Amino acid sequence: MTGTATKARPTRPALIKSRPIPLALVFLAGLGYLLSAPVTAGLGIAFDIAATAAVFVVFLSLFIPVQLDRGAPLWLQNVSALALLVLMAAAFFRWADADWGRLGHLFFNLEVMSRPGAMARMLSGLWIAVQVFLFSLVLATLLGIFMAVVRSIVNDALLNFFIDLYVDVFRAVPPIVLLLVTYSALPYSGIVLSPFATGVVALTLIEGAYLTEVFRSGIEAIHRNQVLSARSIGLSAWQAMRLVVLPQSVRIVLPDYSNRLIGLMKRTAETSVIAIAEILKVAQDLQSQYVNATPLIVGALLYMVVLFPMTRIVSRLEKTRPRT
Repeated sequence: MTGTATKARPTRPALIKSRPIPLALVFLAGLGYLLSAPVTAGLGIAFDIAATAAVFVVFLSLFIPVQLDRGAPLWLQNVSALALLVLMAAAFFRWADADWGRLGHLFFNLEVMSRPGAMARMLSGLWIAVQVFLFSLVLATLLGIFMAVVRSIVNDALLNFFIDLYVDVFRAVPPIVLLLVTYSALPYSGIVLSPFATGVVALTLIEGAYLTEVFRSGIEAIHRNQVLSARSIGLSAWQAMRLVVLPQSVRIVLPDYSNRLIGLMKRTAETSVIAIAEILKVAQDLQSQYVNATPLIVGALLYMVVLFPMTRIVSRLEKTRPRT
């Protein structure tokens, strides 16, 4: 024999052993109890509270080992976590002194949204919000890139001071205040803009200040030796920036830039204060018209339809961020 046989090391028994079947039985029994009618008088209330606490104590005593067991399948851990959330929701439903019928009528009334023109107006508001977002995005991106490039290339203390002042001021000003002041003050200066244009200008100035810092951080992340090498082969400062620095810096800042896009889309709701008929404004008008808050819930869902894919894309981008 050319070598010695090695004995297989005995596997150590797991210190924590999950028991999924008892966990499932406790969940079903506890859910059935929590969904039954609660006792509301006498000593039964104390027993009811103790029984509810016992449901969670027993469930958690079986739930924690499942989560800590490294041999437990991932689907089992996810299902058990979902079961805990269901039990918590059932306990809240049991003990909350809520008028569920009234809540459903005021906030989740499908009959309100089925009235003629209601949903069409909401979709029209969504389209206007998307338009405000797109115009502001393009202008703010161009403004941010321009400011960041000038800040990085031009070695002028006075110019850099004004760029820094713009960034600091517009990052500090509340967007609603800027929208109201711009909408109210511009006509007195001889500049008359529509509410839509005013909203785009205000959001562009605010978002441009943030994007200036985003792009500046990406430019500064590129090693200076690359710029010096580009200059040594005869490229001007602007050519080195356009051909060498910007293509790399854009990849670096893409996750941060995408996060700013999500914030900008949500910020379009603030333009409702200057009568832009976007989602929030339309929802508030319908709420006043029908004396029902269901349009606000529908408006929130419409924002989620637009923003959820964006958040997923941002999560993917953050995982692929290049290391500098």
